[in-house]
Amino acid sequence: MYVYLYSVTTTTYTVNMALPKFYLEPRKPKHDQEKNLKMAINMFFSFYGERLQYYTGIRIDPKFYKIVDGKGKLIDRSDVNKLISDSAPYAAVIKTNLRQIALDVQNIANTAKANRIPVTKKFLSGELDMIHKHKAEEAAAPDEYNFISFYEKLVQDSKDGVRIMQKGKSAGQAFSHNAIKNYSSTLSAVKRYMLSKRIKRLSFDDIDKTFYESFKAFCYGPGEEKEISTFSGFIKDIKSVMNEAKDMGLQTANGHLAKSFILPFYESDTKALSLAEVDAIHQLDLSSRPRLDKIRDLFLIGCYSALRFSNFNNLKIENIENGFIRLKQIKTGERVTIPIMQRLQKVLDKYDGALPSPVSNQEFNRVIKDVIQAAGLTYLVEVKSFKGGSLTIAEQPIYELVSSHTARRSYATIMFKMGIPTMLIMSATGHKTESSFLKYIRATNEDKAVLMAQAMKKLGL
Repeated sequence: MYVYLYSVTTTTYTVNMALPKFYLEPRKPKHDQEKNLKMAINMFFSFYGERLQYYTGIRIDPKFYKIVDGKGKLIDRSDVNKLISDSAPYAAVIKTNLRQIALDVQNIANTAKANRIPVTKKFLSGELDMIHKHKAEEAAAPDEYNFISFYEKLVQDSKDGVRIMQKGKSAGQAFSHNAIKNYSSTLSAVKRYMLSKRIKRLSFDDIDKTFYESFKAFCYGPGEEKEISTFSGFIKDIKSVMNEAKDMGLQTANGHLAKSFILPFYESDTKALSLAEVDAIHQLDLSSRPRLDKIRDLFLIGCYSALRFSNFNNLKIENIENGFIRLKQIKTGERVTIPIMQRLQKVLDKYDGALPSPVSNQEFNRVIKDVIQAAGLTYLVEVKSFKGGSLTIAEQPIYELVSSHTARRSYATIMFKMGIPTMLIMSATGHKTESSFLKYIRATNEDKAVLMAQAMKKLGL
């Protein structure tokens, strides 16, 4: 089953008849293997002494169709919002489509009556088909989809706003530009893999353990040499696409993915700067180099606030009030409140009620390296890389490793080393669990031992 979001222009007329009601197809599963099959949603419409039963073109898992509410009270069959569970795949789209069909049948009946056109079940059914059925026929039939064509459809639907997120706090929202970009990158990688293997078509059944191992070898091999983190992202996207295909009834035998499609563990080797190093950057005189000066200040805002580049680069003056930064994070949609430290206030005061103008991430990452080098941070550090799936260790100057994300990581690490409670730092960074936060910061066991010793001293132990 594929759900389409129709855009239909309608005119609303006075309705003098019962509201359309929605029921699941009255059919019991004959065999155990049929118990998990989706069931059709039918609309029943009583009009002028007759009753129309109309298949809406939508099928749903019965567990997502609710007959009673949380108090055990029967739900009105015309109340689509309550009948369809919010946790159902594409719940928002299904509800929109059902409401549209209900509105259309009422308008068709009333308009025909007003124009003295005989209103019959055959007439209503035919008019509804003209509006809705031909739309579905314009799209590829479910049986025609293979893995690639379905993947392409999801990417396009995401761009068009038809495909929405189904889980978590972002459920019901459109996919972000970055999310769509990641899905597209994975799709491109799979297409390159198919080209290298001379594969013309990938069915859903082809996405199995053999594919996983072959695709992994391709991603780590000559010409690609992807980082483990990149390959892990590819696999995450592929699993997501396969799960959506399963929800739509396009494929059913993907239980093996959970076990065989392993997301490789990796720990990024990005660096964090110390407070002394951030201070050295802050004290650097760049008045004669305005381009470096602005990007240095943007970097400092990140170091002093824990904001991601997308947020500190687009920070608005209205986000700053009474000593706090309050905003909704662009990446996660979560709201954060961050106290403004004295160091950050000095940067803000420099702009006299304004803020540094935004720059592209590419320009920022290119120029910030010149800033760090100008501050004298040129020492060598050990760098681990898992490019091509193999561990390599090399040394690079610290300034070559600094990027926009270094600012956020530096804030978290500095606050941790200064003894700020982890949960308070997490309120600024937005981390949900302490375990994920501790993986994020750049603190050694030695750093943690020193912090513990300081805490014991304060407690007199």
